[in-house]
Amino acid sequence: MIARLRRTLRSPFTRYLLLFSLLLPLTMTAFVSLVYQDAQQALLGEFRSALRDDISLLEAIYRDEGLNGLQAAIGRRTGLEDGRSVYLLVSPLGEKLAGNLPSWPAGIPARDEASVTFTDPAQGGTIVAEVFLLYGDYRLLVGRHAVYEKVGHHLMVYFLLLNGLLVISVTIVGVLFTRLIRRRMQAIVSTTRHIRAGQLDARIPDDQAGDEISALVGEINAMLEQQQKLLNYARQTSAAIAHDLRHPLVELRNRLEDAESSGSASREEIDAMLSQTDQLLGLFAALLRLGRLESGSQPLQRERIDLYALAEDAVSLYQPLVSDEGGELLLTGQSCEIEGDRELLFAALGNLLMNALRYGASPIRIDVAAGVIRVSDAGAGVPPELLARLAEPFFRVDSSRSEYGNGLGLTLVRAIAEAHQGRLEFANLHPGFRASLSLPL
Repeated sequence: MIARLRRTLRSPFTRYLLLFSLLLPLTMTAFVSLVYQDAQQALLGEFRSALRDDISLLEAIYRDEGLNGLQAAIGRRTGLEDGRSVYLLVSPLGEKLAGNLPSWPAGIPARDEASVTFTDPAQGGTIVAEVFLLYGDYRLLVGRHAVYEKVGHHLMVYFLLLNGLLVISVTIVGVLFTRLIRRRMQAIVSTTRHIRAGQLDARIPDDQAGDEISALVGEINAMLEQQQKLLNYARQTSAAIAHDLRHPLVELRNRLEDAESSGSASREEIDAMLSQTDQLLGLFAALLRLGRLESGSQPLQRERIDLYALAEDAVSLYQPLVSDEGGELLLTGQSCEIEGDRELLFAALGNLLMNALRYGASPIRIDVAAGVIRVSDAGAGVPPELLARLAEPFFRVDSSRSEYGNGLGLTLVRAIAEAHQGRLEFANLHPGFRASLSLPL
């Protein structure tokens, strides 16, 4: 129990809650005390102003009607009042002449225009009064019970009760909020522990609350998903490289052993070994180029490029190769200029043409329009479930990997497109297949 309490107190949420629960009532108490004092002073000022006005009226009556008129006026006032107002008129000798006080209050000075406060000898409570000296040394005291003090005391009691309820409510809400935050944070900690233990597919539960923590959970899950994809990509790439290198290296070694044992090698054998060596070098060159593109270490040599003119150059280069295969290469579209790396874009278009030539059927068409180069063929197309994987490194529709190529052609095209902030998309045409290289204008 003590250990759990210590863990709870170590939590920053708990410390913040306790600090807030302490500062809130202190701040509100200080604020309300200032407001109460200001309000009390204002009420007291209005109270005394009303008393002075009443004395002025009584003084006017005394001046106009004399002592008897003043006594009659005080009698009428004490007869109509509800007991909250007090009046006292005394002679120069201190004898009571009129009013509802039995005698002049002890300790109250008999000087003109004195503001005094004393305790009601009969009912108790505070009386706020004004003293006035009339002609002939008559003394007049007019006062009222300080009802505003009782109201202020009641308000202060109500405030203290409200303050206590507020502290309790804030504490309850804070505890619930702290438990909610801690539960969600514990889910994050638990997931990271599972991932550290090797469960790379573990994800943080997201309650889709739409708040900042939910956004953080979404970003962390997206990061974990991306890391898992990169790890799977690294594993697949390693396996594919091992597979693609093993066969040509074994074959090259066998041919070298045969040449060594026979003591001589024909021109055809030497050419075959050179071809295999070139194929391996081409694979490594493609891997290096792909790595530079994806890491951003190869800067683009940007210039204004007419995509239609670029396609015309590609047709001029690949037309003989297509013709030798008995195919037809067609170009349609219109002039369209973009900013990009001419060498990389030409290589990307060449890879798309070679992909269509190897796996598609004639005629092969190139269409250029509005920053998009489309290369299509009349072949059988690709199974729909495999379209999304065509640009993966070393992926081949032929799972036996028996066809010529290193499996990096479309991967390089995608990397070149992304380096230009573009995209590579695939679609079946029924019949046929189309690859679209979209580039920003």
